[in-house]
Amino acid sequence: MVKQGDWYYWIGENRTENHKVSCYKSMDLVNWKFCNHLLTTNSQVKKHDRATDLTLDIKGRQADIGIGCNIERPKVLYNPNTGKYVMWMHWELPDNYCEARCAVAVCDTIDGEYTYLGSFRPMGHMSRDCNVFQDEDGSAYFISAARDNLDLHIYKLTEDYLAIDRLVCILWPGQEREAPVLFKRGNYYFMLTSGCSGWSPNQSAYAYAKTIAGPWSDLYFLGDETTYGSQPTSVLQLKNSQTGSLEHWYLGDRWKGSGEKYYLSEYVLLPLHFKSDTELHLEWRENLNFNIVSSG
Repeated sequence: MVKQGDWYYWIGENRTENHKVSCYKSMDLVNWKFCNHLLTTNSQVKKHDRATDLTLDIKGRQADIGIGCNIERPKVLYNPNTGKYVMWMHWELPDNYCEARCAVAVCDTIDGEYTYLGSFRPMGHMSRDCNVFQDEDGSAYFISAARDNLDLHIYKLTEDYLAIDRLVCILWPGQEREAPVLFKRGNYYFMLTSGCSGWSPNQSAYAYAKTIAGPWSDLYFLGDETTYGSQPTSVLQLKNSQTGSLEHWYLGDRWKGSGEKYYLSEYVLLPLHFKSDTELHLEWRENLNFNIVSSG
């Protein structure tokens, strides 16, 4: 999700017909309005000097569902220096997951028609589940699962957010982590991440550090043994309209499986509580009341 003015924009993958990425918006996180299909197989394509593949619709390769390549985990950042919205995502062939690439697209507006710039392996490394993070100084980072999901890589992006500047660090090598979510609270950076168990949920974990480059802490369990049947995708920072305090909320994907089961996938939204500056607790709730949360 991306906050712009009074609106929250929910940007996610879409495998219906020739769609790849779509966008909805809301002012209260309860009522959502469809905005646009941001990326499709008909999107404008422009050459990117760091990208080695500009293909969205791959002729003769049949996807399990939808048309063309598989696009997953689309994430959007606004670059205040260029005035552009930049989308990073995971790119794969229609019928297998052997390529392990990231891909980039760009647009003048958050919910407009994005120009596709191509796919590539960052600095030659495999790249699957991914996310982005924008720090307080405007610097931006790309986080992705590498080496067949054995490692997590954090890359710093170039000033225009369109390419990789450098590899900052490799987290938990050999521990098979994916679904990374990076955010900052106070003086600490936090990383949420799940294990690797295909479409089935597992025990997620979190770690913290005072700098993105680390050193990072050990991993600590988050939620129950299946993270309440979900996998991390985002952390929302919302202002409580009654107390004025900043609250943190966990957003997770609840996958149903491959093929047609994919369309039955849902989301989980749960409060994150901090027992100390570094101790994080994910609380289960059957019902939520968003009347207490403002959009400011």
